[in-house]
Amino acid sequence: MSRLTLRYRYDASFFDPKLDRDDFGRLSVVVETDKFSGRGGFWVQWQDVREFAEALAVFPIVSGSPIVGQWGYNMQEGDDLVLRFEIASANKRGDLLVTFVVADEHHRGSRVSGSFLTNYPDIEAFRLGIGYMMESEVEEAVLEGHNLP
Repeated sequence: MSRLTLRYRYDASFFDPKLDRDDFGRLSVVVETDKFSGRGGFWVQWQDVREFAEALAVFPIVSGSPIVGQWGYNMQEGDDLVLRFEIASANKRGDLLVTFVVADEHHRGSRVSGSFLTNYPDIEAFRLGIGYMMESEVEEAVLEGHNLP
């Protein structure tokens, strides 16, 4: 079994109108496959997390047009890339390939990358889970999958 777990913690100003509004909150990530696991996080605008979830509603995910969520410093390339999730068509049977990169935001050379397979029903459950998470109805959103053959 493989999984990608997201948690989002809003800045206190999101809930307190007396504070200057800060749209950045903490996106925490845990990834697990049979070969790799890692955890990390980054400061992300809540709107970006919602947009990533909305993008997951696409069906089918066309080959060559993966759904990507990524965050980091500057141009988000090389060691500046802290978090990246890509969901792409894997084969003609409808499997989807989830590819991930999770780096330590302070020691960015420390990173884990890997991939696993999932399917459309699990992507839909993940999309809905992100929505519930962003509404503070659940603590986390989980994308379930299975290991590559």
